Amino acid sequence: MFNSIPMIQNSITATSEAMSILASDAQAFQTDGHKQLKYAFTPIYNSMIHGGGGQYNTYGVGSNTTMAQGVTLIPMGYDMSQGGIKSAGPLNAAIDGSGFFVLEEQSGSQQYALTRASNFIFSADGTLTDVFGRKVKGYPIVNGVADKSRMVPIQLDPNQYNLADVGFEDNGVLTTNYQARLAASKSNEELLPEGSATFQLAIATVPNPSQMRSVQGNAFVTTLNSGNVSHYGVSNDATGGRVIGGSSESSNVNPAETTIKGIQLQRGYNAVQAALTMANRFITQIMEVVSKA
Repeated sequence: MFNSIPMIQNSITATSEAMSILASDAQAFQTDGHKQLKYAFTPIYNSMIHGGGGQYNTYGVGSNTTMAQGVTLIPMGYDMSQGGIKSAGPLNAAIDGSGFFVLEEQSGSQQYALTRASNFIFSADGTLTDVFGRKVKGYPIVNGVADKSRMVPIQLDPNQYNLADVGFEDNGVLTTNYQARLAASKSNEELLPEGSATFQLAIATVPNPSQMRSVQGNAFVTTLNSGNVSHYGVSNDATGGRVIGGSSESSNVNPAETTIKGIQLQRGYNAVQAALTMANRFITQIMEVVSKA
């Protein structure tokens, strides 16, 4: 009976942690680019040596037995499955594939954060950033082609460009005269108004993206388990996928599935709590009997 207390306590802790993860995902199911954390329950085993000097097999070698001590929660990485793609603003873009947009953590550094979210904005100096101030990386377009020899922060001179009328078109190309071109495209006009292609979004590919580490703002950094970025490129280049301009990727959290998991976890939590209450009652009765003896 006394050995059951650690088992119940570990089970309660693991279930509580799982419910916290589930609650976090439920809160973010409307957050673009959010990827839910996968987890699994696994038993905890403690080695127990029986007898004064342990047990010995026929060969005279000591042997151990193990006793389950409840369960613990094991993070299994992030679910990087594709979220739904929906229409969004001019400076939004979505990736249909496995690639990530590239963000510069600090000015001039080679430390990059990777993200599927595209909540991009222009700063006062015309630099394209996310809402946390990280610079969005891309390739300058020269003579209509992305110069992939240099990946740089996307920046337009506010004195030269109307930043309110630029946006991402197909393949993540940042183009001027965006509103007129969008209206013509929606009207199925064969000839779009003239616009200048300035930059193309950079796309990064990671060998094992589910094992990356989460950082602020639905972004990730590579780890030893995920491997470093294997390829930098653009839309439809290598295995990164296709970039769709004027769109964003929804969270891959399924509200119905999350609700069912929440009910299951709540029932499990209640069952373990009931077991703890019962164990506490038995121990109390035993202590009363001992005290009266």
